[in-house]
Amino acid sequence: MASNGAGLDEGLAEAVKAMETLIDEAVQVYELDKEKLNVVDDVYNSLKLITSFLGFSVDLHPDLLNLPQGSRAILTPSLDVVIIKPNYKSETKRLDQYSLEEVADILRYSTPTLISMARADRIYKNRKIAFLKSATTKLKKLPHTNVEDNVLTDTSRHIERVES
Repeated sequence: MASNGAGLDEGLAEAVKAMETLIDEAVQVYELDKEKLNVVDDVYNSLKLITSFLGFSVDLHPDLLNLPQGSRAILTPSLDVVIIKPNYKSETKRLDQYSLEEVADILRYSTPTLISMARADRIYKNRKIAFLKSATTKLKKLPHTNVEDNVLTDTSRHIERVES
């Protein structure tokens, strides 16, 4: 009988040990879920500064969000995802409200497009600034165009309102 009781005690000890392992794993999963939320929040807040400044919207492929055929998805500068369904009804959801996998897919898909748009905007602005600098330099070389040499006077007169 003693060996039967010892076997029962060993079985209970193994069950308790298994429960402790389960608790440890559950705590680690909980901590990872909490960390995931913090990481997504950090990415969301940091990226939102950049995208809001740039002001670009990106069309997302509907398959990224498992949308039905004929749907459209747009990532806005405020990091909202606007979904336009085939019946033309729309819904808006913040990027940080999607699952970790969906956020990763959206970022993987949209980041190259955002980079391309930012690069094109930078090149456009560089060209315009270079043009304006060149025009300013040429205008300064013309006689009588240097503002420092000209004295501007205000010849306007102040007229008071007369009421009758």
